Amino acid sequence: MPVCRAHDKWVYFAHVPKCAGTSVEHYLDTRFGTLGMRDTSFAKRSAAEAWSLSPPQHMPEAVRRELLPDTLFDALFATLRHPATRLRSAFLFQREVEKALPSNLPFEQWIDTLPRTQSLDPYALHGHLRPMTDFVPKHAVTFRVENGLAPVVSWLDDLTGTKGSPRKIGTFNVLQARVKTPVEPIKLTPPVLDTIADLYAADFERFGYPVDPNDMQDDT
Repeated sequence: MPVCRAHDKWVYFAHVPKCAGTSVEHYLDTRFGTLGMRDTSFAKRSAAEAWSLSPPQHMPEAVRRELLPDTLFDALFATLRHPATRLRSAFLFQREVEKALPSNLPFEQWIDTLPRTQSLDPYALHGHLRPMTDFVPKHAVTFRVENGLAPVVSWLDDLTGTKGSPRKIGTFNVLQARVKTPVEPIKLTPPVLDTIADLYAADFERFGYPVDPNDMQDDT
C-alpha cells in the first residue's frame, strides 16, 4: 500500500484493487513525488524474485499494521467502490486483459467459484478477490469512486495546506482502452447481486452500500 510524503505529511493510501487505486497512485506520484511500498513490476517477477504473495500496494491491512503502524502516519485514506461493480471490473480485467480466465466464461458462473478460490488462495489474482475491508484501516478517511475523485484532491489540499498541481486525478487502467474490440456489458442480475451480497457481507455492512448499485445515492 503506497506511502507518500505529501508536503510535510506522511500519508498512507490503502490501495483497494479495482477502486481507482492506480489513478490515485499516479496522482500522488505526480503531485508529491515518488511513492514508497509500490512495485509496478511485480507481475513481471518470477516466484523466486517476488518477496511477497501480492504486490505491496495490495498489502492486506492485517499485515500493514504489523509492518507500518498507524503512528508512522499523519493521515490514512482509501478509495472504495460498490462490491458488485468492483467484482465485475476485476472479472473483465482478468478475462479481457490478463487472459487469466476463459474468454467464454460467464460472470455468474465465475462468481460461483469464488468461495472455493478464496478458501484455497486468499492472494489469488494478486489479492483482487479480497473484500475491501481487508485493505482499509479502521480509522482511514474513505472516498467512494462513484462520487468522483475531486473530493480526494480537496482533502489533500486541506491536509497539506497546499493547492499543488495537477488539480485533477486522471484515469488509468481503463478496460476499453486496453482491448482492441468493444467489450459486451455484463448485467448485474438480482441473483448475482444476492450472491455477492452474501460473499462480501462485511463490505456491505462496514461501508454502507446497498445490494443493488442502482439504489445508490450521491453523498457528495
